[in-house]
Amino acid sequence: MRRYCIPVLCLAAGHVLPVSATVSDLNWTETVFSVNRNSPGDVSGKLHTGLAWAPDGSDRLFVLEKNGRVRVLSGSLTSTSPVWSTFATMTPIYTSSECGLIGMAFDPDFARNHLVYFFVTVSASEQQIIRYDATTVVGTGRTVVVSGLPTNGNNHDGGGIGFAADGKLYWSIGDLGNGTGVDDNLTSLAAKVGRANRDGSLPADNPFVDGAGPNNDFIFARGFRNPFTMQIQPSTGALWLNVVGTSYEQVFVVTAGDHGGYNDYENNQPDGYITPRIVYRTNGSDTRPLSTASRSGNVATFTTPSPHRFRVGGNLTISGVADPSFNQSNLYVASVPDATTFTAQQVGPDVGSSNGGQAVTLNQGGCLTGGAFYDGSAAAADYRGNFFYGDCNSDRIMRARIDPGSNAVLSVDYWATSINSQVDIATGPDGALYYTGTSTNNIYRAAFNAVGQALVVANQNLRIDEGGEAITTVSLAMAPVADVTVTISRSAGDTDVNVMAGASLTFTAVDWMQPQPLRLGAIGDPDTADDAATISVSAAGLTAVPVSVTVLDLGVINPPLFANGFEN
Repeated sequence: MRRYCIPVLCLAAGHVLPVSATVSDLNWTETVFSVNRNSPGDVSGKLHTGLAWAPDGSDRLFVLEKNGRVRVLSGSLTSTSPVWSTFATMTPIYTSSECGLIGMAFDPDFARNHLVYFFVTVSASEQQIIRYDATTVVGTGRTVVVSGLPTNGNNHDGGGIGFAADGKLYWSIGDLGNGTGVDDNLTSLAAKVGRANRDGSLPADNPFVDGAGPNNDFIFARGFRNPFTMQIQPSTGALWLNVVGTSYEQVFVVTAGDHGGYNDYENNQPDGYITPRIVYRTNGSDTRPLSTASRSGNVATFTTPSPHRFRVGGNLTISGVADPSFNQSNLYVASVPDATTFTAQQVGPDVGSSNGGQAVTLNQGGCLTGGAFYDGSAAAADYRGNFFYGDCNSDRIMRARIDPGSNAVLSVDYWATSINSQVDIATGPDGALYYTGTSTNNIYRAAFNAVGQALVVANQNLRIDEGGEAITTVSLAMAPVADVTVTISRSAGDTDVNVMAGASLTFTAVDWMQPQPLRLGAIGDPDTADDAATISVSAAGLTAVPVSVTVLDLGVINPPLFANGFEN
């Protein structure tokens, strides 16, 4: 059985890794952000398993190492003397195969409570979610929030972790490499997405709660082979789950009670199962013969003699059709009317019918890894809300354009290559993308090439607990010829949402690129409904940037932090 590709062997002596990856999109410029960031004398080559920026304006980049160490780079964007430090070292730690320190998520109220959660394999038979207080340079208040998570001390341990629209804690675990928990099994958290309150207690509305019955009440969704990572979409709060497969790599949008179908189905799920939003053949391409091709009003319709399994937004190369006007690379699936029909936008003359040819899918790799939604304003509008995801086998990052209205995938393309064993991506406070692989100590940064002065807001979609706070950052796209004063205020929506700090920010020709924090707060109210507001970030002569704020009503204001508790 193919394993997830976190390297477990040392690099051969003399093997030289490339200094830089390659971004094929000419609208972005890549640089090496950090090289060989180990401490002096530490040359053992710690394997990266994740990275993320602290969402509190503190200019701290957290980097996970498989061996249990959490490293933090402080001051890289706001100081001329950035410093690496060790935030925490997980003990006990079990690192065989794909085990180890493999996931991280910041609390939704991190700006106020400074809590960060880690997914850790602590032995050959147990994984835990462990919480720390990140108020200071060194993590404090270590608390086991979730215990008893299954592992066989081998592969398919999962490690995805995040907080979705409802503010609950979610995590994902695979089938432990031996088929544990697959299909309709509701007794094991293996091959599942789990859900708990932030303190680790059981939410009463979990979909399979049966009290003293046989179900594990923490199960939220099921049927996933190796869901190594997950992303929470900023604009919707939806959970996008990356699942490493046997025959297909699949990205699902997961809701309560969903079934991904493993190990009976991969990209051929029948009614009653969820289907992948993004899919690609594991270590290859799908080739489907075409029966007919027609075109009307620049919309091409193709049929196949058997089910094609293409998904909306998928990237195809059409060749060999009798009418050569249909033959094209980078043709994106626009709709799938039925199992043997698909359409695509294609400029060309109307054609009643042609025949023959084939459709071939984009070869993206064979081990789907971490991704990130681009939620900033530094890049042009066509990039905002895009989903960037990587593949460990091909060393690539792909870019998926997402329709902001329907949330459908519009297109998938290569975006970057040569990231050795690509493992994770993060958006930065400066509006850039950061990414790394398990086989190198390098961290790369890709910045959008500004074509004019603009306001750079790190996050255009924020979720705040009622009574809580959230922070985003503001900077400029290029050096100004004179000082620029940026003003921030609520422009629409609920008056409970307020600017608490950063209502007026000034940027000069010296500090224009240094992100400055904008702190927003949501006052508690007596109702039980979620609230919404729009915050406008503006400056004279520049296009204003709106920030959408959703306030989650938890039923209590500033909920207390409880001791851990979990059903094994």
